[in-house]
Amino acid sequence: MKLIVLSLALVGASAFTPATVRPLRVRSIVRAEEEAAAEEAPVVEEEAPAPAPAPAMTSREYLETMYGGLGEPETGGKIPPMAYWCADLGTPGTMDFMRAAELKHARIAMIGFMGWVANLQNVHFPGMLSPSTGVSFESLEAVNGVDAFFTMIPAAGLGQIFGFCAVFEWYEMTHKDGKWNGNNALKGEIVPNINKWDILGFTEGKTEDDLKRVKLQELKNGRMAMIGTLGCVAAATIPGSVPFLTSSF
Repeated sequence: MKLIVLSLALVGASAFTPATVRPLRVRSIVRAEEEAAAEEAPVVEEEAPAPAPAPAMTSREYLETMYGGLGEPETGGKIPPMAYWCADLGTPGTMDFMRAAELKHARIAMIGFMGWVANLQNVHFPGMLSPSTGVSFESLEAVNGVDAFFTMIPAAGLGQIFGFCAVFEWYEMTHKDGKWNGNNALKGEIVPNINKWDILGFTEGKTEDDLKRVKLQELKNGRMAMIGTLGCVAAATIPGSVPFLTSSF
């Protein structure tokens, strides 16, 4: 009887004993799982800071990198002061715009100068320039080129000339690499040779050195043609202004 009472007393007392073993075991399991997850997590490497942007090139510095200027024997290896003055008026984009304009005028002047040479050598197309007004190509030889252009060509003919040029100008101002690009002027994307006009394939298979040489030759010949064309215009309108051409007009 005493044993039964003692056993019941021990059992009742154990009900009030705090159970501390199980919580410790649970915490150990949770900690082990966290450590395992940390080991399996990929290591994220910090990205290196982006390099600082290069300082913007000034218009003068950009001018010195363009072909046809610095180092050329025609300019004594230097760039004329007026070119630097023009560069100070804008940005490197302005230099690209001016070079593109220079090339356009140079190409037109080369065609124009050859026209003057053909006229001075009495070379002309056969037939009539304007059947409705009775103007033949041969009759244009009787006057100089300036008077022929402004007094003998009918207004419709002048309109055709300007319209033909306007088509090419519109295409050049709105296309890039042969594709529609919107207004190149407003986008600031007018650069030399923005569209390829090498229909006959003169530049196909050329190396970078060959292309640089050809572009430099075009620029030099164009500059000379602009001077030559202006000389012909002066000689035709101001007698004796160009002694070398006095006998030709």
